[in-house]
Amino acid sequence: MALRRTLLVLALPAALGSAADERADRIFVNGKVWTGNEAQPRAEAIAVRATRIIAVGTTAAIRKRAEKLTDVVDLGGRLVVPGFNDAHLHFMGGSLGLDRVDLAGISSLEEMKRRIADHARAHPGRAWVRGKGWAYGDFPPGGPSRKDLDAAAGDRLVFLSDRDGHSAWVSSAALAAAGIGRGTKDPEGGVIVRDAGGDPTGVLKEAATALVSRLMPAEGEEERYQALTKGVALAASYGLTSVQDAGFELADLPAYERLMAEGGLKLRFTAALPMQKEPKAADLARYNELRTRYHGPRFRFGAVKGVVDGVVDARTAGMLQPFASGGTGILNWTQEDLDRAVAFYDRERFQVMLHAVGDKAIRMALDAFESAARANGTKGRRHRVEHAELPDPSDLPRFEALGVVASTQALFANPDKTVLENFAVLLGPERAARADSFKLYDDAGAVQAFGSDWPVFSCEALKGIYAAVTRMTPEGRPPGGWEPQGRIGVEAALRHFTRDAAYASFDEDAKGTLAPGKLADFAVLSEDVLQGPPERLLEAKVLLTVLGGQDSFRHPELRR
Repeated sequence: MALRRTLLVLALPAALGSAADERADRIFVNGKVWTGNEAQPRAEAIAVRATRIIAVGTTAAIRKRAEKLTDVVDLGGRLVVPGFNDAHLHFMGGSLGLDRVDLAGISSLEEMKRRIADHARAHPGRAWVRGKGWAYGDFPPGGPSRKDLDAAAGDRLVFLSDRDGHSAWVSSAALAAAGIGRGTKDPEGGVIVRDAGGDPTGVLKEAATALVSRLMPAEGEEERYQALTKGVALAASYGLTSVQDAGFELADLPAYERLMAEGGLKLRFTAALPMQKEPKAADLARYNELRTRYHGPRFRFGAVKGVVDGVVDARTAGMLQPFASGGTGILNWTQEDLDRAVAFYDRERFQVMLHAVGDKAIRMALDAFESAARANGTKGRRHRVEHAELPDPSDLPRFEALGVVASTQALFANPDKTVLENFAVLLGPERAARADSFKLYDDAGAVQAFGSDWPVFSCEALKGIYAAVTRMTPEGRPPGGWEPQGRIGVEAALRHFTRDAAYASFDEDAKGTLAPGKLADFAVLSEDVLQGPPERLLEAKVLLTVLGGQDSFRHPELRR
């Protein structure tokens, strides 16, 4: 822990804007600045030259940096925080989803059917009705059924991902198009859910989803570009200045290149490529070429992402002990294969991100990281366990000991109906008590980086912070919070969305805190969320997002 703290507060070189007479292009004054910097936790104002901060201090001191053409922004006493950094999302998936059926938060089957029917009528020329967001807890006993989709969309091809992206609800027409019937065998690593008579219900889990998804036409370059443009604008409006894409698809690269060339990429992207079980020389050469070619401040590669298990809600998370209803989940790797692949990428200087939800899968990931360090004699790789929802208590100290980042998702602690009536029930009381408990990682001294897993959940960092702090829904349920011993404070949650997220991508020297020499990436909030009740987090709006010294989002309420 001491080493980590030292890294985070290292003094920047004096050459980076420490000269007292260096003039500012922009100054932001009369604010309440939460810097995230332990050496100077609070301030009133910030001075910016070009893309970087040159001074942080009192309003009086910062005003001295101004000259005739300096842009002066009066913050009016509002709170300023480092730009939010979403450490785990699937950006294009979320962006494309903005024009698809969104079932998130709908707990009524009849309302879901109405929304699906409305979308199908609004897009009569589309062969497929696509969408996302349903949850197992939203359905009556028996779960989702193809018959309900048939009633809503007729004979249309329908493919709807659940909110975790590990299950799909499909129509009879989609099953028929994929040739899935009573006699179809489950694919390796997947499940075709069947009714009592053996017929497919319309629910596909894990690898079985590909039986249908592979039939859907790929989006064209123009559709991807338009979706990316919308997604970037949305993220900036939430105060995001950086994101870490946990599984980048190379088919999306032309859209990013086009938006970068136009100067419209108003976010900093760090992208992870798919981790392969048996990487070939040509694959490695391609990954290295991408890492070398794309290494700029707005877009870069450098990590690989693998998936060890599934999710709790679908009973596919890899567990040490069975779920309450039986079964120990689905593992996509043997320990031997995982050790070999992780060691390969570790040796090639790639950061490795492993999706691992259940305690068995988390242990496998940690074992693989430990094995790689031992085999290669490496350290400081900052490999990551993604989600890490249910660690066995004995494995918690290993995160700090191995230098492994716990990449967790704040909104996973939002105790909605599915969490209380499906997730927690499947785990049982003892395991549910430590599920998505961010305090466990903080107490263990682990570096914990917050993300959203968008489009699984919204990429609104303020909503995530509220969930982590209260463990209640926005409506205040359950009273006192779900498993309240897992709550953390607002400042801890802010650090996980800023400083710690920057550390997780090797960027702590450039961003994550507000200090001279750092990139001028920050957000201005309408409410001081550090004061008063946690409900302020729900009332707060992002009024201004600044990326590299320039506005990437400005709310109409903030006057110039």
